[in-house]
Formats: sequence, structure tokens, C-alpha cells
Amino acid sequence: MKSCQSVLSIVLFILLCQHLVAADINKHEGYVLGKCLERYGGPSYENAERLKRFKDWSIDYEELPCFTNCYLADMFDFYNETDGFSEQKVIDKFGASVYEVCKPKFSEGKDKCETAYKGFHCLVNLENDPFVVIDGMDNIDMDAKLAMKDCLHRFDRSEWQLFGEYSRFPVKEPIPCYSRCFLDKLQLFNHRLHKWDIRGLNTKLNISVENANTSACEAMAVKRNRNICAWMYREFTCYAMASIAKEELKK
Repeated sequence: MKSCQSVLSIVLFILLCQHLVAADINKHEGYVLGKCLERYGGPSYENAERLKRFKDWSIDYEELPCFTNCYLADMFDFYNETDGFSEQKVIDKFGASVYEVCKPKFSEGKDKCETAYKGFHCLVNLENDPFVVIDGMDNIDMDAKLAMKDCLHRFDRSEWQLFGEYSRFPVKEPIPCYSRCFLDKLQLFNHRLHKWDIRGLNTKLNISVENANTSACEAMAVKRNRNICAWMYREFTCYAMASIAKEELKK
């Protein structure tokens, strides 16, 4: 799911370079931003700071009135000033779960500027919401989704923002002990036998390691220590990466 929060980086790019020499997409976005910020003094430091806070703007108050309508209409195909938000194109970019949550916002507002702002503000705030992301995981079963959601509630809300980092498979778990929580709820590791449920990894989480190179994962077993959360995360991540690598080789 490609993020639309590239606004700030492009604005700062304009401020630092004063001319566009990057790829065509950056040139185009730079042009659109310049055009849409024109009535507010153009791409300035103050405007960059405002855009940086976009997700924190009140849902009922756009700090740069009508900026969002201008930006979306010229920058993306999921919105136009005549028809508003396109259902299918919003789903293609953000996912069905995000669309369903934000759908009411796509028809709110006294004019097109207010509607564009409320709709996009909702999309940007939800695209990385962990519960929405989990709902959009088509490759895992319902039990797994419920377990992952339930375990998130056991952690402070301030840690939920780290959920997106899991997709990069960092060495250190972003939310310590989160993986152990949902893996134990799904009974994917037998602590008595000290073994992973390989079949369960496949059926519950779509992690298929049959014919995959898992030698490194199996070797990790001898390095297990008292920090159960840490080694469970490392081994689970290893199996997940092995499954992905196997699928990549098939292409």
C-alpha cells in the first residue's frame, strides 16, 4: 500500500534545491504542490511545517483551505473534482477495509473542498492503522486476525504505531513480546516439545516452508535463552522470510 504522505518530503525538496532535477514524478508533484500552495505563499518553511502536521489537523478544519482538493485532483486518479472519490481506485490504493471505514467521509462536507479534505484526512490516518492493516491481510485466517488484534490491546496505544515496522523484518522486535503473544494464542509453538507447528504456520499465517531453505531457522534453536519473546520472534521471522524467498524463486 503506497503511502500518500510524500507531501512533506517533496516540499522540503523544493525548499532545499530550489529547482526540480529528480524523476518526472517528483517534478510533477513539485509542480502540483507549488500550484496548490500558491495562494498561501508558495512552498515555504511555514507551509512545510503545516503539511508535516497534516494527520494532526482537525477533521473539521483544514489549515490550508481547499489545498487537499487541489492536490488530489491534480495528483491522483482516485479523486476528481466532479465525481469525488472513486470506490474501486480507493480500494486499489488503500484496501477495502480502509475504504469501508472512510466511506461516510467521502460524502460529507458542504462543498468539494471540505469533502476532499475529510475523505483524504481519513485515508491518511487509517492507512497505517494496525487493526485496519490486519483486516486487510487476505492471506491469513480469521483466527490469526483475531489473535493479532487481541494481542495489540495488551500493549500501550503508543506502541501501535510501530506495527508497520514488522513488514521490514527488523532484527529487534518493534513491539517486544507481541509476536509471542499471538503465536502462543494460535498454539504455533509447542513449548513442551520445543517445536514449531510447521503445518499451522502455513494454515494460519500462510507461511509455507515446505521445500524452503530453513536451515538457518533450525540452527537458531540451539541459541535459545531465557528471553522467550526474543528468540520466538527471531525464529518466526526466519521462517517467514524463508517462505517469502521460496515464493520469489518460483517467479
